[in-house]
Amino acid sequence: MFTSYQLRQDWAQDLPKHWCDSNPFRTHFLNAMSAIFPEGEKFFIDSVKPFKDTITDPKLKAEIDEFVKQENWHGYAHKQYNEWLEQQGLPADHAAQEHIQRLSWIKQHASPEMCLAITVGLEHITALTGGYNLRKRSFMKRMHPHFETLWRWHSVEEVEHKAVCFDLWRSINGKESTRQWAMIFATMFYWWTVGKATVQFLHADRQLFKWATLRDAWQFLFVKEGMVRENIKRYFDYFKKDFHPNDHDDSSLLKFRKT
Repeated sequence: MFTSYQLRQDWAQDLPKHWCDSNPFRTHFLNAMSAIFPEGEKFFIDSVKPFKDTITDPKLKAEIDEFVKQENWHGYAHKQYNEWLEQQGLPADHAAQEHIQRLSWIKQHASPEMCLAITVGLEHITALTGGYNLRKRSFMKRMHPHFETLWRWHSVEEVEHKAVCFDLWRSINGKESTRQWAMIFATMFYWWTVGKATVQFLHADRQLFKWATLRDAWQFLFVKEGMVRENIKRYFDYFKKDFHPNDHDDSSLLKFRKT
């Protein structure tokens, strides 16, 4: 059983603008993720609420409670992060407002079951991202310590609770086909949202129209051991009928919580 951990940081200290290996693309890709996290976490919490009273398994019920606590603390930490981004002249509030509009559209047009299915898919994506961060310790260590602490903490908790919403979906007898189709939507939604915010941040930082930025994007995402390429098999495992998130044994990554 996992537990929530409250991370509090001093955002008033002097922090570098390009805090990830002095690399604008890598920095702003992660900044873009932070910009959408507070409302994204709220969407996840809202997606599980309609089904909490249907849970009969005490273990799953306790895990849902801790999941909600973790997501609430993630939202709190990233709100502070986003306030710092705004102080750096980066459009975190604008990216967040656009994300709110997208999520509001989903809530208006999708059933509670579909919202939960989308959440299950997005949780798989965030667990893959978190797992990548933790496996690539050399990448994490090239971050400024302040940001390394935050992303390590968030990544560990994403890995810890990666199966919770999936197990909730199974407990309500959610259809496998719905789960799989929702993942296709979740994938397009995630990459459009993060991609657009990344472009907005790079443009605000006058780093968008540079060959080095395009090169760094390709290297970070698509070359051997890049984030997308590294996770591609694990991503497609999700579409197997007998898939479960714990089929990917990430238990060894949880030791990085305090290192």
